[in-house]
Amino acid sequence: MYQRTLGKWKHVKQSKNSSQSGYGLKSRASSVEMDRLQPLSDHPKAIDAVYFNTASSDGYHLVVGTAHRPHGVVNGFMILKVPEIGILETLKLPDTLIFRTGEDEKSYGAEGIKLTPVKPMKCWKIQYNGKMKLHDQPDKVFTVALKLEFTSSLPYFDFDTDMKESPVAVAMAREPWSREYFQALQSFHQTHYEQHGSFKGEVKIDDKTYRLLLDGVRDHSYGYKREWSDFHRYALHFITLENGARMNIGVVSIPLVFSRLILGYMYKPDGSLHAIENCDLKLEEHGEHGTPPLDYSFSFEAGGKNYYVQVNVKDVPEFFMGWEWEARVVEQLAQFTVNGVRGWGAAEWEYRHLEGRPDHVSTADPSWTKQLNKG
Repeated sequence: MYQRTLGKWKHVKQSKNSSQSGYGLKSRASSVEMDRLQPLSDHPKAIDAVYFNTASSDGYHLVVGTAHRPHGVVNGFMILKVPEIGILETLKLPDTLIFRTGEDEKSYGAEGIKLTPVKPMKCWKIQYNGKMKLHDQPDKVFTVALKLEFTSSLPYFDFDTDMKESPVAVAMAREPWSREYFQALQSFHQTHYEQHGSFKGEVKIDDKTYRLLLDGVRDHSYGYKREWSDFHRYALHFITLENGARMNIGVVSIPLVFSRLILGYMYKPDGSLHAIENCDLKLEEHGEHGTPPLDYSFSFEAGGKNYYVQVNVKDVPEFFMGWEWEARVVEQLAQFTVNGVRGWGAAEWEYRHLEGRPDHVSTADPSWTKQLNKG
Protein backbone atom coordinates (compact mmCIF):
# COMPACT_ATOMS: atom_id res chain seq x y z
CA MET A 1 0.00 0.00 0.00
CA TYR A 2 2.15 2.90 -1.18
CA GLN A 3 3.21 5.34 -4.00
CA ARG A 4 5.25 3.82 -6.81
CA THR A 5 7.88 5.92 -8.56
CA LEU A 6 8.18 6.58 -12.24
CA GLY A 7 11.44 4.73 -12.83
CA LYS A 8 13.89 5.68 -15.52
CA TRP A 9 13.04 6.88 -18.99
CA LYS A 10 16.10 9.04 -19.57
CA HIS A 11 19.72 8.19 -18.86
CA VAL A 12 21.77 10.79 -16.98
CA LYS A 13 24.80 10.61 -14.72
CA GLN A 14 24.40 10.33 -10.97
CA SER A 15 24.84 13.41 -8.78
CA LYS A 16 24.27 13.93 -5.09
CA ASN A 17 20.73 14.80 -3.87
CA SER A 18 19.65 15.93 -7.32
CA SER A 19 16.07 17.10 -7.84
CA GLN A 20 16.14 15.07 -11.08
CA SER A 21 16.04 11.69 -9.31
CA GLY A 22 13.89 9.22 -11.18
CA TYR A 23 15.45 10.05 -14.57
CA GLY A 24 17.84 7.14 -14.13
CA LEU A 25 19.38 9.02 -11.21
CA LYS A 26 19.47 8.06 -7.54
CA SER A 27 17.98 10.47 -5.02
CA ARG A 28 20.87 10.16 -2.57
CA ALA A 29 24.60 9.54 -2.93
CA SER A 30 24.69 6.49 -0.65
CA SER A 31 22.49 3.80 0.86
CA VAL A 32 23.21 5.26 4.30
CA GLU A 33 21.56 8.52 3.25
CA MET A 34 18.62 6.68 1.67
CA ASP A 35 17.79 4.13 4.37
CA ARG A 36 16.83 6.46 7.22
CA LEU A 37 14.26 9.11 8.10
CA GLN A 38 14.12 11.83 5.48
CA PRO A 39 13.42 15.53 6.00
CA LEU A 40 9.91 16.43 4.89
CA SER A 41 9.41 19.01 2.17
CA ASP A 42 7.44 22.20 2.78
CA HIS A 43 4.39 20.81 0.95
CA PRO A 44 1.31 20.11 3.16
CA LYS A 45 1.25 16.55 1.77
CA ALA A 46 4.98 15.83 2.03
CA ILE A 47 5.78 12.15 2.51
CA ASP A 48 8.35 9.83 4.08
CA ALA A 49 6.95 6.29 4.35
CA VAL A 50 8.09 2.76 5.18
CA TYR A 51 6.11 -0.45 4.74
CA PHE A 52 6.59 -4.15 5.54
CA ASN A 53 4.56 -7.01 4.05
CA THR A 54 5.48 -10.47 5.38
CA ALA A 55 4.07 -14.00 5.53
CA SER A 56 4.98 -17.63 6.22
CA SER A 57 4.20 -20.91 4.53
CA ASP A 58 2.01 -21.95 7.49
CA GLY A 59 -0.35 -18.98 7.35
CA TYR A 60 1.12 -16.20 9.51
CA HIS A 61 1.01 -12.67 8.07
CA LEU A 62 2.22 -9.26 9.22
CA VAL A 63 1.57 -6.03 7.29
CA VAL A 64 2.64 -2.76 8.87
CA GLY A 65 3.23 0.70 7.47
CA THR A 66 3.76 4.30 8.50
CA ALA A 67 3.73 7.37 6.26
CA HIS A 68 5.07 10.47 8.01
CA ARG A 69 3.37 13.75 7.13
CA PRO A 70 3.87 17.33 8.37
CA HIS A 71 2.84 18.38 11.91
CA GLY A 72 3.25 14.89 13.38
CA VAL A 73 0.50 13.35 11.25
CA VAL A 74 1.08 9.71 10.27
CA ASN A 75 -0.85 7.32 8.06
CA GLY A 76 -0.13 4.17 10.08
CA PHE A 77 -1.54 0.70 10.65
CA MET A 78 -0.71 -2.90 11.52
CA ILE A 79 -2.42 -6.16 10.52
CA LEU A 80 -1.31 -9.44 12.12
CA LYS A 81 -2.67 -12.88 11.29
CA VAL A 82 -2.02 -15.71 13.75
CA PRO A 83 -3.79 -18.86 12.52
CA GLU A 84 -4.76 -19.91 16.04
CA ILE A 85 -6.49 -16.56 16.71
CA GLY A 86 -7.35 -14.91 13.40
CA ILE A 87 -6.61 -11.44 12.04
CA LEU A 88 -5.72 -8.70 14.51
CA GLU A 89 -5.80 -5.00 13.58
CA THR A 90 -4.74 -1.76 15.22
CA LEU A 91 -7.74 -0.22 16.93
CA LYS A 92 -8.39 2.70 14.57
CA LEU A 93 -8.67 0.61 11.40
CA PRO A 94 -10.14 1.05 8.85
CA ASP A 95 -8.93 4.61 9.58
CA THR A 96 -5.14 5.01 9.40
CA LEU A 97 -4.80 8.54 10.78
CA ILE A 98 -2.51 8.47 13.83
CA PHE A 99 -0.27 11.05 15.51
CA ARG A 100 3.33 11.29 16.71
CA THR A 101 3.70 12.70 20.23
CA GLY A 102 7.35 12.52 21.29
CA GLU A 103 8.40 9.25 19.63
CA ASP A 104 12.03 8.34 18.95
CA GLU A 105 13.34 10.71 16.28
CA LYS A 106 15.34 7.89 14.65
CA SER A 107 12.32 5.60 14.25
CA TYR A 108 9.18 5.62 12.16
CA GLY A 109 5.76 5.18 13.68
CA ALA A 110 3.31 6.38 16.30
CA GLU A 111 0.73 5.06 18.77
CA GLY A 112 2.59 1.84 19.58
CA ILE A 113 4.19 1.21 16.15
CA LYS A 114 7.98 1.57 16.03
CA LEU A 115 10.03 0.81 12.90
CA THR A 116 13.75 1.42 13.29
CA PRO A 117 16.60 1.26 10.74
CA VAL A 118 19.59 -0.50 12.34
CA LYS A 119 22.04 -1.11 9.46
CA PRO A 120 21.36 0.45 6.05
CA MET A 121 19.95 -2.08 3.55
CA LYS A 122 20.74 -4.88 6.03
CA CYS A 123 18.67 -4.75 9.19
CA TRP A 124 15.52 -3.12 10.65
CA LYS A 125 13.63 -3.63 13.91
CA ILE A 126 9.83 -3.85 13.95
CA GLN A 127 8.08 -3.31 17.29
CA TYR A 128 4.54 -2.85 18.50
CA ASN A 129 3.15 -2.42 21.99
CA GLY A 130 -0.55 -1.82 22.47
CA LYS A 131 -4.04 -3.10 21.92
CA MET A 132 -5.33 -4.81 18.78
CA LYS A 133 -8.83 -5.90 17.84
CA LEU A 134 -10.05 -9.06 16.15
CA HIS A 135 -11.01 -8.33 12.55
CA ASP A 136 -14.24 -10.36 12.60
CA GLN A 137 -15.15 -9.41 16.20
CA PRO A 138 -13.91 -5.84 16.75
CA ASP A 139 -15.24 -5.75 20.30
CA LYS A 140 -12.71 -8.48 21.21
CA VAL A 141 -9.42 -6.76 22.11
CA PHE A 142 -5.99 -8.25 22.86
CA THR A 143 -2.80 -6.87 24.41
CA VAL A 144 0.01 -7.30 21.89
CA ALA A 145 3.80 -6.99 22.23
CA LEU A 146 5.68 -7.62 18.98
CA LYS A 147 9.45 -7.78 18.49
CA LEU A 148 10.74 -8.66 15.04
CA GLU A 149 14.01 -8.19 13.16
CA PHE A 150 14.31 -7.89 9.39
CA THR A 151 17.61 -8.98 7.84
CA SER A 152 18.70 -9.27 4.23
CA SER A 153 21.79 -9.86 2.12
CA LEU A 154 19.82 -9.33 -1.11
CA PRO A 155 20.27 -6.19 -3.26
CA TYR A 156 17.53 -3.58 -3.10
CA PHE A 157 15.52 -2.56 -6.16
CA ASP A 158 15.53 1.21 -6.72
CA PHE A 159 12.61 2.28 -8.93
CA ASP A 160 14.53 5.48 -9.76
CA THR A 161 17.28 3.57 -11.54
CA ASP A 162 16.52 -0.14 -11.91
CA MET A 163 13.28 -0.34 -13.91
CA LYS A 164 13.41 -1.45 -17.52
CA GLU A 165 13.05 1.44 -19.94
CA SER A 166 10.58 -0.35 -22.22
CA PRO A 167 7.56 -0.63 -19.83
CA VAL A 168 7.87 3.07 -18.97
CA ALA A 169 8.26 4.04 -22.63
CA VAL A 170 5.16 2.03 -23.55
CA ALA A 171 3.21 3.66 -20.70
CA MET A 172 4.26 7.15 -21.80
CA ALA A 173 3.43 6.42 -25.44
CA ARG A 174 -0.21 5.87 -24.48
CA GLU A 175 -0.55 9.42 -23.13
CA PRO A 176 -0.99 12.73 -25.03
CA TRP A 177 2.29 14.62 -24.73
CA SER A 178 2.44 18.28 -23.78
CA ARG A 179 4.50 20.60 -21.63
CA GLU A 180 1.87 20.17 -18.90
CA TYR A 181 2.16 16.39 -19.11
CA PHE A 182 5.92 16.38 -18.54
CA GLN A 183 5.55 18.90 -15.72
CA ALA A 184 3.02 16.52 -14.12
CA LEU A 185 5.52 13.66 -14.45
CA GLN A 186 8.17 15.65 -12.66
CA SER A 187 5.80 16.83 -9.92
CA PHE A 188 4.43 13.34 -9.31
CA HIS A 189 7.80 11.64 -8.77
CA GLN A 190 8.78 10.01 -5.49
CA THR A 191 11.85 7.94 -4.69
CA HIS A 192 10.84 4.36 -3.94
CA TYR A 193 12.92 1.26 -3.30
CA GLU A 194 12.19 -2.27 -2.09
CA GLN A 195 14.12 -5.17 -0.61
CA HIS A 196 13.11 -8.72 0.24
CA GLY A 197 14.45 -10.55 3.26
CA SER A 198 13.68 -12.61 6.36
CA PHE A 199 11.86 -11.66 9.55
CA LYS A 200 12.51 -13.37 12.88
CA GLY A 201 11.13 -12.69 16.34
CA GLU A 202 8.10 -13.21 18.52
CA VAL A 203 4.75 -11.77 19.46
CA LYS A 204 3.07 -12.01 22.84
CA ILE A 205 -0.72 -11.89 22.62
CA ASP A 206 -2.24 -11.57 26.09
CA ASP A 207 -0.41 -14.36 27.97
CA LYS A 208 0.73 -16.53 25.05
CA THR A 209 3.91 -16.07 23.00
CA TYR A 210 4.27 -17.10 19.35
CA ARG A 211 7.55 -17.48 17.50
CA LEU A 212 7.58 -15.76 14.10
CA LEU A 213 9.66 -16.81 11.08
CA LEU A 214 8.43 -14.84 8.09
CA ASP A 215 9.51 -13.91 4.56
CA GLY A 216 8.64 -10.72 2.78
CA VAL A 217 9.41 -7.26 1.56
CA ARG A 218 10.08 -3.83 2.95
CA ASP A 219 9.88 -0.56 1.06
CA HIS A 220 10.73 3.09 1.58
CA SER A 221 9.18 6.05 -0.28
CA TYR A 222 9.90 9.75 0.05
CA GLY A 223 9.27 12.81 -2.05
CA TYR A 224 7.90 16.32 -2.33
CA LYS A 225 4.30 15.14 -1.90
CA ARG A 226 1.92 12.20 -2.09
CA GLU A 227 -1.60 12.91 -3.30
CA TRP A 228 -3.77 9.81 -2.96
CA SER A 229 -6.52 11.34 -5.08
CA ASP A 230 -4.21 11.03 -8.12
CA PHE A 231 -4.58 7.24 -8.04
CA HIS A 232 -7.39 5.42 -9.85
CA ARG A 233 -6.29 1.85 -9.05
CA TYR A 234 -3.35 -0.46 -8.55
CA ALA A 235 -2.68 -4.15 -7.93
CA LEU A 236 0.61 -5.31 -6.39
CA HIS A 237 1.70 -8.87 -5.64
CA PHE A 238 4.32 -9.58 -2.94
CA ILE A 239 5.34 -13.22 -3.30
CA THR A 240 7.89 -15.60 -1.77
CA LEU A 241 8.29 -19.07 -3.31
CA GLU A 242 9.46 -22.22 -1.56
CA ASN A 243 12.37 -22.50 -4.06
CA GLY A 244 13.76 -19.16 -2.80
CA ALA A 245 12.45 -16.90 -5.58
CA ARG A 246 10.84 -13.60 -4.49
CA MET A 247 8.99 -10.93 -6.41
CA ASN A 248 6.68 -7.90 -6.58
CA ILE A 249 4.60 -7.69 -9.74
CA GLY A 250 2.24 -4.75 -10.20
CA VAL A 251 0.02 -2.73 -12.50
CA VAL A 252 -0.82 0.89 -11.66
CA SER A 253 -3.38 3.32 -13.10
CA ILE A 254 -2.70 6.99 -12.37
CA PRO A 255 -4.63 9.07 -14.95
CA LEU A 256 -2.54 12.17 -14.23
CA VAL A 257 0.58 10.49 -15.65
CA PHE A 258 0.00 6.84 -16.68
CA SER A 259 -3.30 5.19 -17.50
CA ARG A 260 -1.46 1.84 -17.28
CA LEU A 261 2.06 1.22 -15.99
CA ILE A 262 3.51 -2.21 -15.28
CA LEU A 263 6.29 -2.36 -12.74
CA GLY A 264 8.17 -4.70 -10.46
CA TYR A 265 11.02 -7.16 -10.26
CA MET A 266 11.92 -10.65 -9.15
CA TYR A 267 14.79 -12.35 -7.37
CA LYS A 268 15.59 -15.71 -8.90
CA PRO A 269 16.47 -18.53 -6.48
CA ASP A 270 20.18 -17.70 -6.85
CA GLY A 271 19.49 -14.16 -5.55
CA SER A 272 19.97 -12.39 -8.88
CA LEU A 273 17.65 -9.42 -9.34
CA HIS A 274 15.68 -8.81 -12.56
CA ALA A 275 13.30 -6.00 -13.52
CA ILE A 276 9.90 -6.95 -14.90
CA GLU A 277 9.64 -6.63 -18.68
CA ASN A 278 5.96 -7.33 -19.31
CA CYS A 279 2.73 -8.36 -17.55
CA ASP A 280 -0.70 -9.27 -18.96
CA LEU A 281 -2.78 -8.41 -15.87
CA LYS A 282 -5.48 -5.91 -16.92
CA LEU A 283 -7.04 -3.92 -14.09
CA GLU A 284 -10.22 -3.22 -16.04
CA GLU A 285 -10.88 -6.97 -16.24
CA HIS A 286 -10.37 -7.65 -12.53
CA GLY A 287 -12.62 -6.08 -9.90
CA GLU A 288 -13.04 -2.72 -11.58
CA HIS A 289 -16.17 -1.94 -9.53
CA GLY A 290 -14.56 -2.33 -6.12
CA THR A 291 -14.36 -6.04 -5.34
CA PRO A 292 -11.02 -7.56 -6.40
CA PRO A 293 -11.04 -11.24 -7.39
CA LEU A 294 -10.24 -13.99 -4.91
CA ASP A 295 -9.04 -16.58 -7.43
CA TYR A 296 -7.28 -15.37 -10.60
CA SER A 297 -4.16 -15.71 -12.69
CA PHE A 298 -1.80 -13.67 -14.86
CA SER A 299 1.62 -13.94 -16.46
CA PHE A 300 4.73 -11.77 -16.49
CA GLU A 301 8.21 -11.73 -18.01
CA ALA A 302 11.47 -11.06 -16.17
CA GLY A 303 15.06 -12.06 -16.83
CA GLY A 304 14.12 -13.33 -20.28
CA LYS A 305 11.68 -15.94 -18.92
CA ASN A 306 7.87 -16.14 -18.70
CA TYR A 307 6.15 -16.84 -15.40
CA TYR A 308 2.53 -17.87 -14.76
CA VAL A 309 0.98 -16.81 -11.46
CA GLN A 310 -2.07 -18.32 -9.77
CA VAL A 311 -3.52 -16.34 -6.84
CA ASN A 312 -5.73 -17.86 -4.14
CA VAL A 313 -6.92 -15.30 -1.57
CA LYS A 314 -7.67 -16.38 2.01
CA ASP A 315 -8.46 -13.13 3.86
CA VAL A 316 -9.31 -9.56 2.81
CA PRO A 317 -8.85 -6.91 5.52
CA GLU A 318 -9.05 -3.36 4.19
CA PHE A 319 -8.45 0.22 5.29
CA PHE A 320 -8.44 3.82 4.03
CA MET A 321 -5.53 6.18 3.41
CA GLY A 322 -5.48 9.98 3.42
CA TRP A 323 -7.04 12.74 5.48
CA GLU A 324 -10.32 12.43 3.59
CA TRP A 325 -10.01 8.66 2.98
CA GLU A 326 -9.00 9.33 -0.61
CA ALA A 327 -7.81 5.73 -1.14
CA ARG A 328 -9.29 2.37 -0.18
CA VAL A 329 -6.74 -0.43 0.15
CA VAL A 330 -7.72 -4.11 0.12
CA GLU A 331 -4.91 -6.21 1.63
CA GLN A 332 -5.44 -9.72 0.27
CA LEU A 333 -3.58 -12.34 2.32
CA ALA A 334 -2.97 -15.10 -0.18
CA GLN A 335 -1.29 -18.25 -1.37
CA PHE A 336 0.39 -18.36 -4.78
CA THR A 337 1.64 -20.79 -7.36
CA VAL A 338 4.23 -19.56 -9.89
CA ASN A 339 5.23 -21.94 -12.68
CA GLY A 340 4.04 -24.79 -10.46
CA VAL A 341 6.04 -23.70 -7.39
CA ARG A 342 4.12 -22.98 -4.17
CA GLY A 343 4.36 -19.54 -2.54
CA TRP A 344 2.89 -17.17 0.05
CA GLY A 345 2.45 -13.44 0.55
CA ALA A 346 -0.16 -10.82 -0.27
CA ALA A 347 -1.88 -9.01 -3.12
CA GLU A 348 -2.62 -5.35 -2.43
CA TRP A 349 -5.42 -3.69 -4.41
CA GLU A 350 -6.06 0.06 -4.22
CA TYR A 351 -9.18 1.96 -5.32
CA ARG A 352 -9.92 5.67 -5.49
CA HIS A 353 -12.46 6.37 -2.74
CA LEU A 354 -14.88 9.23 -3.45
CA GLU A 355 -17.22 9.10 -0.44
CA GLY A 356 -14.80 10.87 1.92
CA ARG A 357 -14.25 10.34 5.61
CA PRO A 358 -17.50 9.37 7.42
CA ASP A 359 -18.85 11.99 9.80
CA HIS A 360 -18.63 9.61 12.75
CA VAL A 361 -14.87 9.07 12.27
CA SER A 362 -13.28 12.11 13.89
CA THR A 363 -9.88 13.58 12.99
CA ALA A 364 -9.70 15.40 16.32
CA ASP A 365 -6.55 14.94 18.37
CA PRO A 366 -5.39 17.52 20.94
CA SER A 367 -1.69 16.81 20.45
CA TRP A 368 -1.97 17.20 16.69
CA THR A 369 -3.91 20.46 17.06
CA LYS A 370 -1.12 21.89 19.21
CA GLN A 371 1.55 20.87 16.68
CA LEU A 372 -0.47 22.29 13.79
CA ASN A 373 -0.82 25.64 15.56
CA LYS A 374 2.95 25.71 16.09
CA GLY A 375 3.49 24.99 12.37
